[in-house]
Amino acid sequence: MSQILLTGFGPYGKERTNPTWEVAKLLNGKTVGGYKIRGVRFRVSAKEVSRKLPHLIDMLQPKLVLNLGLAPGRMDLTLERVALNVADFPIPDASRHKPVDAPIDPTGPPACFATIPIKKVVKALLAKGIPASVSNTAGTYLCNFILYTSLNHIAKIGLRARAGFAHVPNLPSQAAEKFLKERTQTPSMSLETMLKGTEIIIRTSLV
Repeated sequence: MSQILLTGFGPYGKERTNPTWEVAKLLNGKTVGGYKIRGVRFRVSAKEVSRKLPHLIDMLQPKLVLNLGLAPGRMDLTLERVALNVADFPIPDASRHKPVDAPIDPTGPPACFATIPIKKVVKALLAKGIPASVSNTAGTYLCNFILYTSLNHIAKIGLRARAGFAHVPNLPSQAAEKFLKERTQTPSMSLETMLKGTEIIIRTSLV
């Protein structure tokens, strides 16, 4: 059975948990649209992404690669339009790497556009009552890094596969913890909604 590669990240910075891995873990092994989901966890490490992600794509030959990332402060599921060929990390990653204005791939294009139908996906999510929007920047940290790596590698090997990225908000438990510690209000979304939304993204991206 053909597969879908769904990636999530582990904790980073001040975030002690990362809902993207919870989503990827819970959807691992599930079949959507006739394709089996392979959920994979990455450390927030450019070195790990660079080493493992191309190998996974080569091995699985997936029909779709969907990367998920946590964006504290965002209120909805945001579909990223473009990944830039730049690593300019605001904080060190899990490997204590902190590049400044460095290319992700010196031989790659300046930018890669997501190949999933982002506007169609947003429309499908909204139709099911899930807040969603298009984002024109994935930042310059690991979220941008993993999306660029996915799209760039798929293009390099000539694989007929789509790839995209969705940012998710904090979980309610994370928002509550931040309010207790910092007295700041943070947007959140339930894990159940994230799971439902991710399935919609996958199903819509396969059509």
